[in-house]
Amino acid sequence: MADSLFAALKERSGGLWARAQEHPFVDGMAAGDLPRAKFVHYLKQDYAYLTGYSRAIALATAKTADLKRMTEFAGLLNETLTLEMQLHRDFCAQFNISPDDLAAVEPAPLCQAYVDFCISTAATGDTLELLTALIPCGVGYGELGARLMRHPALAPDHPYRQWVYTYGGEEYQEYARWMVAALDELGTGLPEIRRPRLEQLFVLGCRYEWLFWEMAWSEAGWPV
Repeated sequence: MADSLFAALKERSGGLWARAQEHPFVDGMAAGDLPRAKFVHYLKQDYAYLTGYSRAIALATAKTADLKRMTEFAGLLNETLTLEMQLHRDFCAQFNISPDDLAAVEPAPLCQAYVDFCISTAATGDTLELLTALIPCGVGYGELGARLMRHPALAPDHPYRQWVYTYGGEEYQEYARWMVAALDELGTGLPEIRRPRLEQLFVLGCRYEWLFWEMAWSEAGWPV
C-alpha cells in the first residue's frame, strides 16, 4: 500500500485517475485543434460546475473547527471564485458571452449531477470526505495543466494557451499541492473502516471528471 492516502487512492482507483485525463476533448485542447464550439460549451458548463464546487468548499470552510484549516479552505474558495471563474469570463468575452450570460447557464444533466455530488458530500460528510471527492477535479486539473505546459504544440498562438497556463501555472499548482498535503494530513492514522467510503468517493470523482469531458465533447444538454 502506498504511503500517502492520496497515492493509495490513486493506486486503488484501478487506473481511473489517469483515465479521467484521457479523452479526445483533452487531446484536441492540447493540440489546439479542438473546435471552438465544444470549448465554449465546456466553459459554460464548467462555470456552472465551479459555482457548485465553490458552495461545497464554502460548506467545508464553515464546518472546519481548526482556524488554520479554515483559512486554507477560504483561500481555496477565493482561488476558485477569482482565478478559475475569471478565466472562464475572459475566454467567453472573446465570443461575446457576458458574465450575466454565464451566470444564467442551465447546468446540463451531467453537470447538475456532479454539482449535487459535491454539495451533498460537503453537507453530509466531513472535511476528509469532501477533499477526497474534490481532488480528482482540483488536483487532476493541476496534473493536466502541468502536462500540457510541456506539450510541443503549445506555441504563443495556441488558442487554449491561457487555459493551460492557468492550470499549469505556479499559483494553481500551489493549491493542488495543498489539497494533497491536507488530504494526507487528515488521513494520518485513518481507521481501515473508513477507507471503502473514501475509495468510493474518489472513484466517483474520477468518473465524473471523464464524463464531464465527454459531455463537453458531445455538447450534451437536456434532451427535453
